[in-house]
Amino acid sequence: MDKAWRLILLLIVIVVPFLFYKSFIGRESRQESGLPRISKTTQFREPKVALVFDDLGETLKDLRQIYALDIPVSVSVIPKLKFSKNIAHIAYRCGFSVLIHLPLEPKEKDSYSARRYNFINSTLSEREIKFLLRQYLNSIRIAIGVNHHMGSAATQDAELMRIVLKEIKNKGLIYIDSRTSMQSCAYRIAKEEGLVCGYNEGFLDSVNTVPAIEAKLTELIQKAKEKGKIIIIAHPRENTFSVLRQKLSVLKKNVKFVTLKDYFEL
Repeated sequence: MDKAWRLILLLIVIVVPFLFYKSFIGRESRQESGLPRISKTTQFREPKVALVFDDLGETLKDLRQIYALDIPVSVSVIPKLKFSKNIAHIAYRCGFSVLIHLPLEPKEKDSYSARRYNFINSTLSEREIKFLLRQYLNSIRIAIGVNHHMGSAATQDAELMRIVLKEIKNKGLIYIDSRTSMQSCAYRIAKEEGLVCGYNEGFLDSVNTVPAIEAKLTELIQKAKEKGKIIIIAHPRENTFSVLRQKLSVLKKNVKFVTLKDYFEL
């Protein structure tokens, strides 16, 4: 065999195994991934839910049940009730975000509410409003923000809410519009005044039955998936705790519960 043929055979012996190896390794790598190539611009987003429990202050039992859920939450404490300060400080040590649940005038108030709370309302002078606000806002100094207790009348009054929200801003607090009225102007004014603010996407237990709470929970989780993150409000009621305890294992696979501090990245 002449030199030319021997050179050709030598090249075949060297090159062919190399090409075979490259082909095999490339195919194996693609098979191992089992996934299509993903664009660098594709983003994955885990929906976030900031769950706020309203109306705390009357009893420590409510806080124990919230803590037993073992998820990050926020609590809103009505100032100047029997256990308000205790609950706020315990909740803070539990890692929860604490809000002041500010009593604002409702359209309708029952005799119990009228006796129990000193509502901020439009019949007060600006000086009286600020005096009452200072009492409320100074009562729980570890709070990071404010949402309102009742307030279906007050949150429709732009002049009143501007006074309230300026005082909240001066304290360096965030504001959550509970939206107890669909005509509320509170969130809009909070934005205009430059507050860190958000609003309630829906009350989990406005109808206090297990089927209604389950249906509302499904609706709100879907909204969280569509919007990326939402704030929702619940109350320390047995039906609410029962539904959450039953559904939590599934919920945790679909959304991430966060405190308001994490929600706003404070």
